[in-house]
Amino acid sequence: MRTMYDAVTAANITKANPNPQLVAGYIDKIKLEPWSAADWARFPNARKVTIVKKASTNDGHVLDVEPGDATPEQAPGWAAMRRRSGFAYPVIYCNRSTWPKVKAAFVAQRVDPPLYWIATASGRPEIPEGAIAAQYLLDVAPGIDVSAVADYWPGVDPAPANGGPAASTTGVELMERITINPPADDPTKDQARRVFLSGSQGAAVIFRPRLNAEGYAVNPIWVPSIFAWGNDHQGIGYNPADDKDYQMKLTSHRAYRLPGALWADLNFSCAGPFELDIVG
Repeated sequence: MRTMYDAVTAANITKANPNPQLVAGYIDKIKLEPWSAADWARFPNARKVTIVKKASTNDGHVLDVEPGDATPEQAPGWAAMRRRSGFAYPVIYCNRSTWPKVKAAFVAQRVDPPLYWIATASGRPEIPEGAIAAQYLLDVAPGIDVSAVADYWPGVDPAPANGGPAASTTGVELMERITINPPADDPTKDQARRVFLSGSQGAAVIFRPRLNAEGYAVNPIWVPSIFAWGNDHQGIGYNPADDKDYQMKLTSHRAYRLPGALWADLNFSCAGPFELDIVG
């Protein structure tokens, strides 16, 4: 677990800790000025997390959902926009009491869940299950908040060499990234592939079609069926065609969550190459 500082005024952080592990600051404007290039340059050794206040800003790692900034209902649209632009791991910041409303908005709008940075103000460096970070100290020094952060934050930290290892606390450990090429004899032919997973509650596969400048798949991926298996050698299931929200044709990135799966049999087709992430 690591420590991250965030503040409206970057100079306040340097007074508290001149060499932090991670810092977070704003890059768009609602009333207050965003951090300048000089502000970010204060922290040459820190991982830098960028926050936006407006759901219309197609930039940043994190959308700030709190009064005066983005609303829970706006969060899914921002996350979907960021994914279309090629950023795979959008993060929503909100307080613990707002978190259920944000989750409900993603379900209602049929958008894959994001990562979460939750304000707990608990005074303890603990990250709630399902979050990547927790802001546990507020105004620990003038204008400075402190967060506990998982050892690996996808989209902020470089992907681990050869896919891993990464912190199990994230629930989104990148175990392996596979490039899938279509069959040379018939690019539209169905393919079957067995992949191996972690058996954790965060186990999943993510299909990543290659996107054009407008954020849509150059070649859509068709996924007619998935079947997953648990550690008792019994099928734990997941046929996406049984999901009322399922669409066989994928025109953007799509995660299929397979909690407890040790391996899965995937059936798919795509006329062009794409990436398949194995996470857990």
